[in-house]
Amino acid sequence: MIKINETPESNILLTGACGYVGRALIPKLGNASLYIIDRAHNNEISQMSRKFICNDLNQITSEEKNFLTTYIGTVVHLAAARSDDFNKRKYIDDNLNATKSFLDALNPDGIKMFIHVGSVAAIDGEILEQNGSTINCADDYYRISKYQQQKIIESWSITNNIPLVILAPSAIHDMNAKVNSTNIGRLEKAVTFFKIVPEINVLKSLTTMSSLVTAIKYFVNLKQEDIYRENSGLIQRYLIFDRPVMTVTEICKKKFKAKLVIKIPKLQSLLLILASLINFIGLQKIIPLSKDRVIKLYKPTDYNNVSGYKEWLNEKA
Repeated sequence: MIKINETPESNILLTGACGYVGRALIPKLGNASLYIIDRAHNNEISQMSRKFICNDLNQITSEEKNFLTTYIGTVVHLAAARSDDFNKRKYIDDNLNATKSFLDALNPDGIKMFIHVGSVAAIDGEILEQNGSTINCADDYYRISKYQQQKIIESWSITNNIPLVILAPSAIHDMNAKVNSTNIGRLEKAVTFFKIVPEINVLKSLTTMSSLVTAIKYFVNLKQEDIYRENSGLIQRYLIFDRPVMTVTEICKKKFKAKLVIKIPKLQSLLLILASLINFIGLQKIIPLSKDRVIKLYKPTDYNNVSGYKEWLNEKA
């Protein structure tokens, strides 16, 4: 049995630490005492942690629950499901039921602060739910589940009077983005290969990984007495964006070094037709272009003046 560090200020319990964000965050946490829960095993992260629980949050054993009950310190909740192939049931299990299971296992008296690394998808999910929109694609199931997950965590925070910080990044990008199956990673890979891009003047927010990691580190390092002084309420939500927000064309030119931009009339309509053809032939796995992706590409994600959220300023750190 692993004994928890008796200096709770340096204890950090992380879920989903072997994912994209976790792999970038863990090496930056210095001398913190790390306790990890992830259903995937990573030797490097395991060696940096005092305890590594390799298990699904929906399948926590009695021994693991005993550990969580005795844990004292900060929690950073990274665990979440996201895939173009996931259905409603998968998102309910991985984003909602897993979060409930995790929160139920914690002893609120031992939690200094809870940091939830969510997504701007929760903002879209709230709009979908409020409008009573019909949900029929993986992206919308994801958005709804992220909003509902956030509501579950906020309710738990209020009930137990625990300071909660919600960090909402957009499309996360770093030098490793193109090796990950994210939309921004796929875009970078395509631009890097072709060097030619069509003109798409739609605003798209990006989040540099270093900005997100800096924000997490800032709140992890807050002293207990500074938490309420820093925050004007029990729950604080922050948008983590790069500034200025650029169009798709600007991103391709400035971030991905596109050499040539061409204007194609009625490009959106052409892409929708191509996506339908790809779906009809059954080539979605080879050519990852779908109707939902085209619609998402042409939807602005600048998130100006979002109620209930502040903008994170790197100068704080």
